Amino acid sequence: MRVDEGRLYQEIIRVEATDKDCTPLFGDVCKYEILTSDQPFTIDNEGSIRNTEPLSHKISHNHILSVVAYDCAMKQSAPVMVNIRVRRVCEAHVMGVAERIDYVANSMESVSLFPKIHLELCDMQCKGEDMVIQSSVSLKTKHISFGCDRDASQCLRRLSENGAQRDSDASGLVDLLQKNTDWTKDLTYDEGAEAIFHFDGSSGAIVPKNVVQPQDFAAHQFSIVTMFRHNSIVSTDKHTKEHIVCSADDHKMNRHHMALFVRNCRLILLLRKDFNDGDLNIFSPAEWRWKIPQVCDNEWHHYTINVDLPKVDLYIDGVRFESNVEDRHSNPEVIDDWPLHAAHGINTTLAIGACYQGSENRLKHGFSGDIAEIKLSTRKVLTPNQIRCGTDCAEKLLPPADHYLEPEQQIQSNTQMNKIIIEGSNKTNIEQLLQQIQYINSKESPTIGRRNIQVMTTVSCPNKKAIRLPTIDTYIMVSSANSNLSGGSLLSSASSSSSSSSSGLYNKILVDKPLATDQKPQIVISGNSNHLVSYPDIKEGVKILAQINISVYTGKDIRPELQKLDSCNVNVFPSLNPDHEEITIDDKDGADESLFKFDIKTQISKEGVEMIGYDTIENYQHVLKSLVYINKKPAYYLNRVFKLTCSQVDDHFRSAEYTLTLTVLHPKQQPTSSIASAAPSSNVLLAISTAPSEQHPAVAVDSHDNGNQYAHVMLHSHDVQESQSKVRSSGLGHEKLASSHSTMLIVVICASFVLLICGVGIARLRNSSAAMAGGSSGGHGGAASGGTFARNLTDKHLPCPKVAPDQQLDWDDSALTITINPMQHDTLSDESSESDNSDSEDEEVLNGRYKNVSQLEWDNSTM
Repeated sequence: MRVDEGRLYQEIIRVEATDKDCTPLFGDVCKYEILTSDQPFTIDNEGSIRNTEPLSHKISHNHILSVVAYDCAMKQSAPVMVNIRVRRVCEAHVMGVAERIDYVANSMESVSLFPKIHLELCDMQCKGEDMVIQSSVSLKTKHISFGCDRDASQCLRRLSENGAQRDSDASGLVDLLQKNTDWTKDLTYDEGAEAIFHFDGSSGAIVPKNVVQPQDFAAHQFSIVTMFRHNSIVSTDKHTKEHIVCSADDHKMNRHHMALFVRNCRLILLLRKDFNDGDLNIFSPAEWRWKIPQVCDNEWHHYTINVDLPKVDLYIDGVRFESNVEDRHSNPEVIDDWPLHAAHGINTTLAIGACYQGSENRLKHGFSGDIAEIKLSTRKVLTPNQIRCGTDCAEKLLPPADHYLEPEQQIQSNTQMNKIIIEGSNKTNIEQLLQQIQYINSKESPTIGRRNIQVMTTVSCPNKKAIRLPTIDTYIMVSSANSNLSGGSLLSSASSSSSSSSSGLYNKILVDKPLATDQKPQIVISGNSNHLVSYPDIKEGVKILAQINISVYTGKDIRPELQKLDSCNVNVFPSLNPDHEEITIDDKDGADESLFKFDIKTQISKEGVEMIGYDTIENYQHVLKSLVYINKKPAYYLNRVFKLTCSQVDDHFRSAEYTLTLTVLHPKQQPTSSIASAAPSSNVLLAISTAPSEQHPAVAVDSHDNGNQYAHVMLHSHDVQESQSKVRSSGLGHEKLASSHSTMLIVVICASFVLLICGVGIARLRNSSAAMAGGSSGGHGGAASGGTFARNLTDKHLPCPKVAPDQQLDWDDSALTITINPMQHDTLSDESSESDNSDSEDEEVLNGRYKNVSQLEWDNSTM
């Protein structure tokens, strides 16, 4: 029987069983059953077989089912093999895309993404019109530290070469947040090409006056450039200020002259005029409050504020902020205030990450989150080209050249160059254009790690609904030039140097790179490399990374301030099958409630688990140890490989690949006998009939035909959870009976036995009464009747009413009169005594017969 894949059928095939018995109990078929386990099929009591889930030609080309029938006494027939073949259905999809694309850092060369891409459209056509094909290629880099690799210095250098400025510092930008300086040495930051500073709400730094002179910001043009990621912690206090940069009184008073801070998910710029800038009784704009979602989405964003009073512009990720028509008068909300009063002898103090309180002589209103950049341009605002230098990504997609385009074909790309859309009607040309798309990373020290690529294709006819092809996901792995060095020697040297202290703690130590002279951090992952699981465990779910341990070393020491991670990736090989495999987060011990407290975003797909967010190693381990792998059909795989990598902020420090092999312990098959001996004896015949769509000759199998053998047959024993009293064993095997049928059978046997006893008793009573009355004919007929009844009760099955050709007829001698010679009384008495040694039935008949005969007397009336 052939069926199409991907469909659910109401009926695929119908089987029908017939029985040679004619009794209701043993002659009717009451149940059908599929003995083959782990098959997506079911059968009803009418013998109709259907699939319970869509079939896949890729998973299995055909399904062989072993079907049996039961009569109402639960007698099982011999199995019949039903072969259902799965017909492959052509599905439009994208082919020829590699699962991984490698890119070497610092190569400054582009790499083709899809050199062998091919569109399989299954002869899709539009009647009389051209078919429209649209393919989009997207580069996903949100998990990178700043959303993508950026290189502002190269951009400014290019502007300088183009004559826009004389040197890279002509923009007047002063970096307020530098590493290895006196005012930032107490701040916590991550090592890397681009340092990222962490603020917890109580930390900050005061910028020396030789870096930025105290000045009246409201009197001149200026620009603030910053890149930060705000920790969106839910707080009941909506008036809490978190300062990024602040200029306030240096002593006595706490007046804020200029400040950029976050409050209640709003980005606020404060700019107060001094007393000499105008009339003290005239209101003027003093606060600009932008209500934007980027402030509280826990993602990296680039902000630029150009101040040229009365005009103030905000740029978010290089794009000028424009409010909607509905809230153009309220976003930004502008608050007016009086100018500051004169205060002689008081200067200002510029602080970053907090604001200086002059009266308390301490920093206050600190920022909570990560800041990568704070730059200030005094007496000059930045141009749109200079702003884009800080936001443009150094990694991008390169579209095909124009000479590959044909008429009515078009290519579109966004400003960030991370998405390309190709549209046309020529399938061959669309494939050629997709093969020309390339990736390049022009940053001098790019972020090492993974970049996801997504390909989406739609096919449509004019004025009709578009058909979306399955989305293709792949990734680019950016690796360092020396990543091909063997890690075996590194592992052995590290383990030998610290064997005395860590041999009892770790089964395996993974070090991402050798220690350098500057003692760069090393991310170490330890744990077991093999995990054996059984069928029941893997079906319920197993914690795959329950034994891992992650630490960050600097040389041989563990620095507490470095015990944080930026991301972790768990890759599964091969990819998960969503039909029966999944990875979840265990919430039995309340882990789900604690996960909300973490700054870790977890995304689970068929490729594995991706976790992003700056958080402690302890929290990352909590999430990793809560990952549960579930496989409902473990027989399909011998093992699963899980690969774990973790990185610190901006992926400049990554661990080596930690590999865990999950091995499934398959149960041993018990030896089974042949099909003929496994099936109990029965007279049930099982026939197969196809659905009305296809006609096939019926096949009948007799369970008594022990000569029928089947090639490539696998028998499975199916046990029913019944009590011991309901299971009966025989010499040929075990026969499982349902409790209802067993009860009915016992009742029938008891009733038959009672009827048999009653019949024998009645027969004996009739014989005794006949002997007392002396009627020979009545006694003879009663004996014959009792014998006949007894013979009928001995039959378990009533055969069909057929007369055999050699059946003998019995005389009905009830009306005959027998006259016996009295002289033969002695002889008959001898015969009667000899008959005592015969069986019970013959003895009963002979004794009754002779007892009646002995009471006869001669009729003397005629003599």
